[in-house]
Amino acid sequence: MIIRQLDIENFRGIKSLSLHLDETTVIFGSNNTGKSTIMAAIHCVLSRAFGRKGGIFSEYDFHLDGAMQPTDAPPIQITVKFSETMEAEWPDEKVQQLDKVVGVTADGLQVVTLRVTGSFDDAANSFVTTSDFLDPAGNPYPSNPNALRKLQQIIPAFYLAALRDAGREFRAGAPFWGPFVKALKIDPAVRAQIEQDIANLNQQVLDAHTGFESVKTRLANSGKMVPLGGGADPVRIEALPNRVFDILAKTQVMLSGKTGAALPLSQHGEGTQSLAVICLFDAFLDAQLIGEFGEGAVPILTLEEPEAHLHPAAVRAVGQMLSNFVGQKLISTHSGDLLSSVSLKSLRRLRRVGDEVKVFQLTDGAIGNEDLRRLDHHVRRHRGGFLFAKVWLLVEGETDETVFQETARILGVDLFGIGVCCFKFTEIGVEPFIRLADQFGIHWIVVADADGSGNGYAAAAQGLLNGRHGADHIRQIPAWDIETYLSIHGYGHMYLATVSAQLQALYPISDPVGTDNYWKHVVTKLQPKKGKPARVAGVIEEMEKPSSRGVPQYLREVIELTVAKTGEGD
Repeated sequence: MIIRQLDIENFRGIKSLSLHLDETTVIFGSNNTGKSTIMAAIHCVLSRAFGRKGGIFSEYDFHLDGAMQPTDAPPIQITVKFSETMEAEWPDEKVQQLDKVVGVTADGLQVVTLRVTGSFDDAANSFVTTSDFLDPAGNPYPSNPNALRKLQQIIPAFYLAALRDAGREFRAGAPFWGPFVKALKIDPAVRAQIEQDIANLNQQVLDAHTGFESVKTRLANSGKMVPLGGGADPVRIEALPNRVFDILAKTQVMLSGKTGAALPLSQHGEGTQSLAVICLFDAFLDAQLIGEFGEGAVPILTLEEPEAHLHPAAVRAVGQMLSNFVGQKLISTHSGDLLSSVSLKSLRRLRRVGDEVKVFQLTDGAIGNEDLRRLDHHVRRHRGGFLFAKVWLLVEGETDETVFQETARILGVDLFGIGVCCFKFTEIGVEPFIRLADQFGIHWIVVADADGSGNGYAAAAQGLLNGRHGADHIRQIPAWDIETYLSIHGYGHMYLATVSAQLQALYPISDPVGTDNYWKHVVTKLQPKKGKPARVAGVIEEMEKPSSRGVPQYLREVIELTVAKTGEGD
């Protein structure tokens, strides 16, 4: 049983949000778009603390507009819906445990819907929390407190924050490490023998270090002033813990450092500690889950930024490891490497537009299977970073990439810093990238040549506008290609300097000097096949000189449009 739908109303920075979840879901977006709030909502509703204490929301959890006070804020509502994806998917024994709150949809699928509400109660003069199970029509079932406890037992929720401190997570009372260091499973006879052996060893240590005898004598004298317990030996010194549970409570993980010396985990780097905590949780699920929560428990793990402090290669490995964890996973990330380790279908992009948080995801049928496979491969190969961009500047080739990135730099614009990713689309085609951008709420701008292929790309983009203004999305170069345009607008002498004499003999120029066709002939017919990147690099160097014509107008306009579009939304 996993959460299929999460709805949040008036919780912290989220006014209203609806999120569809899969078995593994990765959420990403700019800072302050609600990633941590989504995770907190799930943990609040399904944590055992809610079942024990009832009240889980404070005044800081309410969504406040302007100068509104928490006591006047609209109620918090968090609704989690568990639903089958096919008939009879849920085990009968789980359905029986929750039978009074299990509904059936018109499609014959069983659902369990829990709604938790937080509000200020004027009569009680305090914030109160209530919970209801809803039928498929949204009406509350009769009150059933046992159902909530059963649900939390069947579907325990765990949360791992981005700051994963091994010193805290590997202490005796920590939720994942604690079950491992309990002595409850040790046979009493074995425990007694271990403790006797430890007592003997302890005495050997004390006998070898006689300085403790004077301490014992003086402490025993204190019994004349303060009553001590009875027995022949009222003062004992333990160089070693004398009881098994004391020993286990002090158990620590040791890892070899680069020098070969074994060091406590807390003395290693933050990346090692962070990875160790994730591995500890995996071990907990594998060895302790059933003992803690019973047979058939299916956990939900909410994990913030598993990439914290890790090398990119380790991030990809962690992404693969997390996908194999038992239960449902909801992961937030700022790492393109982690995005590239999961399917595009598992991704949810959050974007804040004004006071609203919008969720973007790949919908069924939006992109064909073959195009989706190629896009998945593209994400993996390019490590996924371009999915974080606000704007995609889609160009035909590497030369175009270089020209726009470098002219933006000359104009004082950091494309990457403002959320623009400029890359060529010809490996897959312009349509799949446009469809993917639309699915994830990314503004796209296609820059195409004025040749036959460019006209085709522009036409394809035109067909995907869906009522949007073409000038905001499609800009054709006013020349055959980008190099011809540069030649026409002041940099032709750079290309004349690299003309191949052999090619010039084969393809003599017949067009008047300086005309558009003249420069097209120089660029497309007379340049050596090799050296194209070096030629455009030379043009960029020339463009930066004070004596040059600077950045041509068309390139300026495209950069200005791109910058303007980054200001829309978050």
